[in-house]
Amino acid sequence: MQRNSLIAILIATAGLYFSSSAFADSVPKGLTVYATEKEQTSRSEGDLNNYGKTFEVTLENLTSNSVDLNSICLRGYSHEGKEFPVARVQDVLTKGKLKPQKKVTGLAVFSAADDSVFDVNQLKIAHNCS
Repeated sequence: MQRNSLIAILIATAGLYFSSSAFADSVPKGLTVYATEKEQTSRSEGDLNNYGKTFEVTLENLTSNSVDLNSICLRGYSHEGKEFPVARVQDVLTKGKLKPQKKVTGLAVFSAADDSVFDVNQLKIAHNCS
């Protein structure tokens, strides 16, 4: 009984490893992100605080195939490697298909309850959008 459980765990672990590797590799290699910081904002209401950082983002498809923008999202990263999910993004960056050798530009906002979001200095494409 223990042997069967161990085998099942090993198979499940291997499956997760290979599926995550394939998933990471499915981000198109020729899809480039250009990001320019536009503004930093803060908002306070009573004891609630919110900080935001807005970027103008251009996605450029340098591949020979269309890229499905519905299957990707943006993540922000600080120098220390802290990750921030996008709070708001214009549809042009996340909807439809980006044709080969074309680009789209829109705004993306990252936010947090503290000012650590001001440390975001690089944006990357991800498939893990949750």
